[in-house]
This record gives sequence, structure tokens and C-alpha cells, in this order.
Amino acid sequence: MPKPYYQDDWATIYHGDCRDVMPQIELVDLVLTSPPYNTLPSKYAASGLHAERRTGVNKWIANAAAGYADQRDEDEYQEWLNLVIGYCIAQCRGMVWVNHKTRYRDGEAIHPVRMIKYPILAEVIWDRGCSMALNCQRFSPSHEYLLGFGTRTYWDSSANKQMSVWRIAPGNSESAHPCPYPLELAARIIRAACPPSGVVLDPFMGSGTTLRAAKDLAIKSIGIEIEEKYCEIAVNRLRQESLIGLMASGV
Repeated sequence: MPKPYYQDDWATIYHGDCRDVMPQIELVDLVLTSPPYNTLPSKYAASGLHAERRTGVNKWIANAAAGYADQRDEDEYQEWLNLVIGYCIAQCRGMVWVNHKTRYRDGEAIHPVRMIKYPILAEVIWDRGCSMALNCQRFSPSHEYLLGFGTRTYWDSSANKQMSVWRIAPGNSESAHPCPYPLELAARIIRAACPPSGVVLDPFMGSGTTLRAAKDLAIKSIGIEIEEKYCEIAVNRLRQESLIGLMASGV
């Protein structure tokens, strides 16, 4: 077993490449993660814009990718993404939920369902309620996807009546990480698809939103992160008291 970077009664963090760490850890009951999107603008112009009209959005995208291998050739990226999801499915007894979005290359949309080869068990549309691409010569993209793969070994039937389009504001309170998803988003997936005695894994932990949500719900979790500065941010978040009343609010 690899040595944890951090561990408490609820959460364990490993610092390293998830492809190296995952085969060495215990099987988990749920995976919830958001891999890098491969969206650095250094190689691709913002679709629909001339190079000289690139905006501050592109600088934000570059910052969002800092610390990650996020400027791969497209074929290489898709091969890597499928490899990592395959690792997740092999390591998980239950469902593997992946947050991704439609990206544009040379004016053509690349939808995640056309990149990922595994059968999709469930889909959620995350309506962010805002967009950073207001001049891209198409309807401003304001949504992302949560796609469920693997095996549905546990499901909380109280979630059956919950609709599949979720209007949740972006997770902008943890500004140290450029693109965290919100705690509520993670909490809904964990409550629905992880047994109360189970373990949640996030192989691209970032600032630790998945682990923080799991801890607030009294569910154990494992996080893997290749960038040490985000490991430290996640540790600090885990040491805080609950940031939101998840158990009381029932999100």
C-alpha cells in the first residue's frame, strides 16, 4: 500500500498519479471525479474567434489547467481519458461518475459521449446558470455533464424522483483552485449512489470537494492528486468544521 499524504477517520489522501496509486488501494463503492478537460488555448484558438480577439477567458483556461497534463494531442487525450476511466471501473464495486463537458476544436464540438467508450448508465446535466464564453459565436455554453459508468450495486430509491437537470451555481468559494465543482453537486451523487458504510474515491481530487462532501455526509473517502499544492488545500478543508449543513438540508 502507498503511504498516505494525509489521513483522518474519514478521509485518506495520496499524492501521486492516479494510474500508479489506484491499483494499490482497496476497492471502493463509488468514484466521483472531474478529470482535466484538455482545454489549454496555447495550441487551439478559442473556437469562433480570430487569434487576435482572444479574451481573458483563455487566460483563465490556462490557469485552470496549471499543474495538470492538460495540453495533450486530442487522440492522446482521449486514449488517456478512457484508460483512466477503465482503471476507475476496475477499482470500483459500484458506479463511476465523471464530470466532463463539450469542448470545441476548430469549430467542431467534441461531446464526452463521443470520447468515452464505456456504456453510460445514467446522465445528469449540470446547469451552471452562467457562462464564461459570451462571444464565441454560438449559444453561450452554461452546462456540463455527470456521466455514470460501471455497475449500479447501490442506489438510494429516494433519489428516483429527482430530475436529471440540476441548476447549481459553480463552486467558486474555494478560489485557490480555478475550477472546483460545488459541494452540493458532489453531495447529491454521494447520497444517491454510495452506501452509508461505503468508500468514495476521487482520483483527480483537486481542492478536495468530493472528500469534503463525503465527510459532511459521514461517508469515508479516498482522494488522489498529482499536484501537491492541491493536496495541501484539500487537507486544510478537511480539517475545518462542516462548511455547509448537508445532513440537515438534505441536498
